[in-house]
Amino acid sequence: MHFSDKIKRAIEQDYAILNALKPKGKLDWNSFTRTQFNTVARVINKEITREVMANPDLIELNLVIGKQKLEKEMQRLRCHNLYEYLKLLGNMSEYRVYNWVSGKTLQSYWQGGDCKFIKVNALLVFLKVPMKDWDSWLQEIRLVNQKSSLPATGFSKSSLQVVKSYYLGNYFLYYQKTDGSKNIIKTPFILKEHESGQVMVKSVSEGHRYSGKVMGIRDGCLYINCQNLDFEEMEQYVFNIGLETKPQVLFGVSNTVSVKTRLAVALRNVLVKQKTDDPSFDNIQETEIPFSRKYPAPTEEAIIVTYLKQFNDNIISTPNCCNLEDLKEAYLTRRVIPGG
Repeated sequence: MHFSDKIKRAIEQDYAILNALKPKGKLDWNSFTRTQFNTVARVINKEITREVMANPDLIELNLVIGKQKLEKEMQRLRCHNLYEYLKLLGNMSEYRVYNWVSGKTLQSYWQGGDCKFIKVNALLVFLKVPMKDWDSWLQEIRLVNQKSSLPATGFSKSSLQVVKSYYLGNYFLYYQKTDGSKNIIKTPFILKEHESGQVMVKSVSEGHRYSGKVMGIRDGCLYINCQNLDFEEMEQYVFNIGLETKPQVLFGVSNTVSVKTRLAVALRNVLVKQKTDDPSFDNIQETEIPFSRKYPAPTEEAIIVTYLKQFNDNIISTPNCCNLEDLKEAYLTRRVIPGG
């Protein structure tokens, strides 16, 4: 995922950074040495730490550091809980800087390297961009990445045209919660054409914002890639469409990571297309529906919930890595594989 010029320009024009670099003329960031980027990173990291101390939610919600990375850092720093971790950050001296973004990472961005959303979040914190505006700044990055050609992924432009002709619109996405509870999630799922020509996807699931794009159609299946905007997580959808050109209900699966266990899971998904394209559809909140809910009439929701609750395999979970002996023992004794 490529970086955006908008964030580059904002960083290049930042007063604190310019003051640290003490330029004597026009700066060419594309020719910066690692030492110069290390200087930039030092300024950025100091400010991010200050912002984190003022707003610990940035850490608790894993907006500037991933959950697994945070756990490793707390272990490295011998912090037993989040309070101790934050206290350590607050007690750092002026000369000891916590490394949210490295000079090496910044240098790669100015040389066309890939970036991660969580690093971009950290840079937005440095730039003091209000969180309500993050999505518009992230959209700038998505636009950059939409310019990549589709044929390289193996999907033809003609397949994307089929999507535009028959599959754009508002849908409700239904799936069982990854925690295994007898509850169904119902949330808006929007497919719309962007001015760039790409078909964009937008959804909010269990408080997590997802954004992505339709990759195309192959072998009768619709492929969609989504990025979680709040955590370092990708979600891939595959829906069966066959030769149907006016589908009302699409069946498929999604591959994601369980929020609770951080292990890979596959979920049965059902998409139901809505008859109208309500412009405020993306403001609809997700709902959690128990299997036990009683319906007086066969509404859309009633039909889908009845369909999903008949299966025992709506969620396919996976254990952690192991060796063959562990696998053999778990299979023979019917025990759970360690870490599973």
